[in-house]
Amino acid sequence: MSYTLTTLRTSIQDYTENDETTFVSNLRNFIRSTENRLFKMIDFEVFRKNVTSATTSSDRFLSVPTDFFSPFSLSITVSSNLVFLLEKDVNFVQEYHPNPATTGVPKYYARFDVDNFILSPTPNSNYPVELHYYYRPTSLADSTIQLTVSSASSFAVGETITGSSSGVTATIDSKNDSDNKLTIIVPTTGFTNGETITGSTTSHSSAISAISSDTTTSWLSKNAINALLYGSLVEAYIFMKGEADVIQLYERRFMEEVSRLKDFGESRENNDAYRQGLPRRQRT
Repeated sequence: MSYTLTTLRTSIQDYTENDETTFVSNLRNFIRSTENRLFKMIDFEVFRKNVTSATTSSDRFLSVPTDFFSPFSLSITVSSNLVFLLEKDVNFVQEYHPNPATTGVPKYYARFDVDNFILSPTPNSNYPVELHYYYRPTSLADSTIQLTVSSASSFAVGETITGSSSGVTATIDSKNDSDNKLTIIVPTTGFTNGETITGSTTSHSSAISAISSDTTTSWLSKNAINALLYGSLVEAYIFMKGEADVIQLYERRFMEEVSRLKDFGESRENNDAYRQGLPRRQRT
């Protein structure tokens, strides 16, 4: 068994017996929040990758990958030797080496902002860098389907389209003018084959001739289906200001699933030489 966005939303609504418009419009947020909880609680080896780059001499900043979620290791090559940097709090890094103009071989790193790591000391050379990190995969909440229309060229990516008979709205994620296909984020309810859609920005209108099915799954929706469901139900009942005992029930079930997933998903050892001094999660 696995979930698509459509089937998971249906399950949440079945459990909560709620089809109120505002509630339904927030189903994506419940799912996304649950995914984020799981990524923060468990280090999934399947979501780990590595990239290479280089420091810039006299520049203490290093770019963060756009899909970065959390670090596994950061190393530099110094005279053909691999040196692992220690991850620290950004305040520690800045206090350790307060004068960025003074350079040396980096020893520590920290997340400075969304786009950058900060290194300390400031690099005194262009050192090769290898970053192993956990990335943030595409959320199930961002699943897409395709609409085939009579004319796609005049629509704009990013604009909202509205169905003339269904009243359904969706955002255009991408398009293929030659095939007259619009890729859209899966809407809350479905468009109707044959109806006309109109763009909010371009005011362009076109008739739908075919609608693809929502078949997109994610690793979590195939391997952590109960955790994804119970976590989403916790978010849903909090949103509805539901009974405390119901929230506690689903939170307990969610945490039971997390415990099962930890041994399955976590690959990091509890003692890594390059992560000395860092708090480690206890594995179950």
